Amino acid sequence: MSQEQQQFISVPVPSQHVTQVYALLAELAGTTAGASKEGVSGPLEDGEWPFVEWSVQDLRRLTEDQLDSVQVVTRVLDILAKQPGGRVSYTSLVEALDVDRKRLRGVLSAFTRVVHKHYGRRNWPMTWVEALSDGAEFKSEFFYTVNETIAMRWQEVRAQG
Repeated sequence: MSQEQQQFISVPVPSQHVTQVYALLAELAGTTAGASKEGVSGPLEDGEWPFVEWSVQDLRRLTEDQLDSVQVVTRVLDILAKQPGGRVSYTSLVEALDVDRKRLRGVLSAFTRVVHKHYGRRNWPMTWVEALSDGAEFKSEFFYTVNETIAMRWQEVRAQG
């Protein structure tokens, strides 16, 4: 069916499942083949970057990237991959990484630009959701997680050194 013949339907999705729904749609559309650095072409016609599944090769490239923002994210992935599906708060990441809250925010913003420019996609290898905070200091904060597939791929990359 051509794109002109497709009918689109809006479906409400709980915010914590949006990225998984994107992944499913990308898989159904056959667009989950990882983008290589050479194959990065830019946003789609609608101005949005595509959703592309993170392959072992893509994750390995992250470990080889010397950009500070990417290296901090690799440390975040180390934390998240230890508990696939488990939510880790922003506060917990700040404490575990021993970084300033503002610095981590800047790192994550920079990582989004890296994901677009060098990986040709909109999605990070991890997902996040804003929810009520566990602590008294903040009313709400972001919680990060990786799914089992990404955790296994990340652990494979780390095991290969």
